[in-house]
Amino acid sequence: MRSGTRRGLPVLVGLELLLYLFWAGCDAVLGLGFGSHWQPSGAVYGLLVAGVVLTRHRTGTRRTGTATVAFGLSAGGSVLALGTGGVPFVSLTELFALAVITVATVRTAPVRVVLGTAVASLVVIVGMPLMRVPGIDREVFASLTVVGWAGTLVVATASRELWQRRSARLAQARNDERLELARELHDTVAHHVTAIVVAAQAGVVVAGSRPEEAGRALESIERAGAEALDGMRRMVGVLRAGADGGADRAPGHDIADVDDVVARFDPDRSRTRLEIAPEVRTAVLGPAVAATAFRVVREALTNVHRHAPGATTVSVGVHLQAGRLVTVVHNDGTGTENPLRDPGGFGLAGMRERVEALDGSLHAGPDGPGRWIVVAEVPAGAGR
Repeated sequence: MRSGTRRGLPVLVGLELLLYLFWAGCDAVLGLGFGSHWQPSGAVYGLLVAGVVLTRHRTGTRRTGTATVAFGLSAGGSVLALGTGGVPFVSLTELFALAVITVATVRTAPVRVVLGTAVASLVVIVGMPLMRVPGIDREVFASLTVVGWAGTLVVATASRELWQRRSARLAQARNDERLELARELHDTVAHHVTAIVVAAQAGVVVAGSRPEEAGRALESIERAGAEALDGMRRMVGVLRAGADGGADRAPGHDIADVDDVVARFDPDRSRTRLEIAPEVRTAVLGPAVAATAFRVVREALTNVHRHAPGATTVSVGVHLQAGRLVTVVHNDGTGTENPLRDPGGFGLAGMRERVEALDGSLHAGPDGPGRWIVVAEVPAGAGR
């Protein structure tokens, strides 16, 4: 889930920065103790390249652009060293930063960019000792960097495979949710079309004997037709190309089913509090809206069971606010959760797809130390 990734970003940046500082310290020590092969300036130059690589974490920054700048800066340092007679300032910090940006770029880039990145990193990483280190040590350093580059490509390939598998599962979850929502909207449109046919038949019957009542039939047809068109518009917006294979359609859920899912989660209600506003139970909600509220509650409680089994307080609320149905699930017991993990898995990604298809919004994230909250808002009349 996207929000989980953004929450873990400061931790990842901090860890990466610490590693850069560690390697910079190694560069400084080697520069002071082995002046014939290292220069303290290597630590400074390595941190400069590392700073460029860190900029990839900024929102809107393209990793291919960051990689291009980092590779260019490193190549420039090699050309500078060659132009000054091969004064060595090989930097472990710089090599590590180049490995990081290679892995980060290969992980998600198109195939042609992957190939270009692999070649560029080979030239820059292996070219560093060949252009910066004089004498016989050049071949030794070059051999080590070849091994390091090969290891980097292995890590990058494995990371890319994991990312592609996760992306495929996420896309499948979203697609399944879109198809399920489309089925429900299809049933809704079918209901309105039936109403149109009935109203038209009634209009034909009364047109001859009671023409003054034909206007009511026409108004019913107009109203049902407008609602059917709105539902069809939403269905077309969420239905992907392809058939569903004739799978059986499960009956839609309504607000009353929220009581059942909470009862299954906590039969004795020892830790769960459910509050459904009276106006929600009596309101005329779109079928897709009621089903979405049910599914959000079910998915949120499933996540509580999986990721916060020690939760002592779970509250579920459904109420109307400014014409929108607001569903809130709040729980504690997340204090030991790994901050880098996305607690919502793929289920909340599917819920987000469903909610946004109804012009709504979904938020899932921490709500104070050891607490988690899921809030879904959907227009109450959507999908009618």
